[in-house]
Amino acid sequence: MTAADVPIPRERALAGRHVREIVEGLGDGFISLGADWRVADCNAGAERLLRCERDELLDRHIANIAGFAQDSAFAELVRRVASSRKPEEAELAFRADGRARLLLVRAFPLAGGIGAVWRDITRVRAAERRLATSESHHREVAKDLPAAAWLSRADGQLIFLNESMVEALGRPREELLGEGWLDSIDRDDRNGIDVVRAQARANAAPVQYEGRFRRPDGTLRIIQIYGRPRFDGAGRFSGHVGIATDVTEIRAAEHRQRLLINELNHRVKNALAMVQALVRQTLREHHSPKELATAIEGRIMALAAAHDVLTRQRWAGAELGALAKEATRPYSDDGAFTFSGPVVSIAPKSAIALSMALHELATNAVKHGALTSPDGRVSVAWSAAAGAVSLEWRETGGPPVAPPGRAGFGSRLLGRVLEGELGGPAEVDYAPTGLVCRIRAPLDSP
Repeated sequence: MTAADVPIPRERALAGRHVREIVEGLGDGFISLGADWRVADCNAGAERLLRCERDELLDRHIANIAGFAQDSAFAELVRRVASSRKPEEAELAFRADGRARLLLVRAFPLAGGIGAVWRDITRVRAAERRLATSESHHREVAKDLPAAAWLSRADGQLIFLNESMVEALGRPREELLGEGWLDSIDRDDRNGIDVVRAQARANAAPVQYEGRFRRPDGTLRIIQIYGRPRFDGAGRFSGHVGIATDVTEIRAAEHRQRLLINELNHRVKNALAMVQALVRQTLREHHSPKELATAIEGRIMALAAAHDVLTRQRWAGAELGALAKEATRPYSDDGAFTFSGPVVSIAPKSAIALSMALHELATNAVKHGALTSPDGRVSVAWSAAAGAVSLEWRETGGPPVAPPGRAGFGSRLLGRVLEGELGGPAEVDYAPTGLVCRIRAPLDSP
């Protein structure tokens, strides 16, 4: 015996221990069978499944192990591998002691016998079945939704459209899947949707588009598309899921409403212009003072200015900043006015009353207040809280002011008229530094 021969048994023992550690460290079950179909080795995973200690399993014939009997799927698998001497993998049902498990088993030739490893996939397959059932249910729900619904892949190809989507586009589903639905878009609108889709895919962002779609009979429908990005379990972008809404009638109604409002405004302005002409002619015939004609015309112009602002917002309300600037425009060319406040909207009724009030304040400032002086300034500031807007008119740089000796139109407007229209009168302070007026008006309801 040479010196080199001495360590071999020890090396083999170490190698054997390493193999044993590997087998035991497997999370999966392992068992090896000799040529006589008796258990040669197994690990802790096999002990858990078979509910036997390793010492009880060693040298036991496979046919005497519960769940691995001669007629079991496992026994059939290992017999096939023993015959072919080729590895084979299969999902097998394991039943023993009232237990039913599903195993992913890989059997392979091992020395003169057979080795097998398995993983318990009972919960995995159950979860997959639940997911498949859920997906099937959701697909059925989506299929019958009254709203048009669609699903796309990460490359933008449509992989699902429900019945409502098919009906909206008026083409067979087979023609619409993939990118076939793009052929329904009117030629002039095609570039727009291509850009929107590309940006949404590049940024994994929502996609929103509205355009004209042409049905097979040639009719055009305006369809609004909205989709949200969807992601897989690893957080990777997987495409979009969305809806499509036919807004043809809505857009037609909006167009008719715009025409109607524009026509209404046109007629109101014509009526105001006629009133203005009638007043001017009547005052001239009766030799009335020029100041009277100017005052009446100014008030009519304030009404017209409020109508202009309301028309731009389709009479859904008036933006306060725009209203204040329009009402004071005849007096603000020299930069004497400053405006500050948030973007807020007030109701049409409040807008007309407030426009008239601001006009009266501006007229008074020109005649008696800050704007009689080259250094005079007017600050119009507002804030919103608790469903109302608080506006402050503040004059500086002018002569001292005092309350009027008698109540004229302006005083009545800021008092009783505003109380009836806005819910409260204006607060007027004839401060030594200049007039301050505070007006509170309700915000427009959303």
